[in-house]
Amino acid sequence: MDPNNIKDWLRGPLIPMATPFTEDFDLDLEAFSYNVNFTIEHGVKTGNGALLVGGAAGEHPLLNIEERKTIMTTAVEAANNRVPVLTSVQHTDPRIVIELAKHASKVGLQAVQVSPLYYYPATDQDVLRLFKQLSDQIDISIMVYNTWWLGFHINSDLLNQLSQIEIVRALKWAAPDNDSFRDIIESFHKELVIYDNTDQVSLSHSLGAQGFVGHLGTCWPEYPLRTWELLEKEDYSSVKDHLDSFKVGWRRWIEKVGVLTAGEGPLVKTPMEIAGLKVGPPRPPGIRPPNHLIQELEQIMETAGVPKFK
Repeated sequence: MDPNNIKDWLRGPLIPMATPFTEDFDLDLEAFSYNVNFTIEHGVKTGNGALLVGGAAGEHPLLNIEERKTIMTTAVEAANNRVPVLTSVQHTDPRIVIELAKHASKVGLQAVQVSPLYYYPATDQDVLRLFKQLSDQIDISIMVYNTWWLGFHINSDLLNQLSQIEIVRALKWAAPDNDSFRDIIESFHKELVIYDNTDQVSLSHSLGAQGFVGHLGTCWPEYPLRTWELLEKEDYSSVKDHLDSFKVGWRRWIEKVGVLTAGEGPLVKTPMEIAGLKVGPPRPPGIRPPNHLIQELEQIMETAGVPKFK
């Protein structure tokens, strides 16, 4: 996959893969390989989607550095060039960001997701220096990740400077206000592959975004693929009806789970287990939701027509 032609192959739903654990919270690489193959065999492939491994849904803040590298390597081997594979290299230490990005390049991933360093408040110049430091030491495509809810919002002027860096080729985008959300997509969609990290997929597609983050593709790949098919036809009214059939109920359910436990692991892994996929528990302090919430999600999924695979 030629990075200079990234718009040809990085498009469609980006599926944030969960990191499977055993009941003792060790990596379950056999289950991970199976789930990667499952997602591909159910339609997510080059030109029609991509996989994000070791992201927030993959519980990367709860993985050590070697585990993050192992997840990258295992994903590339399982995908076997059938689909683009991206990973998060976010960290508080830029040396580790570089180390992870170099490993991603070495084992054959197509891009790395990079956000401003978190914990300490950053300035625009801090962020620009980080990305320039990365570009001097790595050779893999960068997807800029705007994590505004962590305290730093990438504005248009800064993004313009970042987009001038040769290996900055994509943007995972959400914004704290509608004007910024729209303006960035309209201004940068010709320069960068833009992925919508909100639920405004019809709006973002109409403005030039090439994809969206599809969490529910982990348990039902056909669901975000159908969304993408409708978007490409510009059948936006049907997109809303399709999303309402499952995602609205899931969103209401995660609000209830969020009162009891944090992190994305419980939110992604529970529907996967209901669908019959082996993924194990979230890592502590996260927990599986209590039985009454699992049963509630089972009903939501049954009503939506989510198939069970085992």
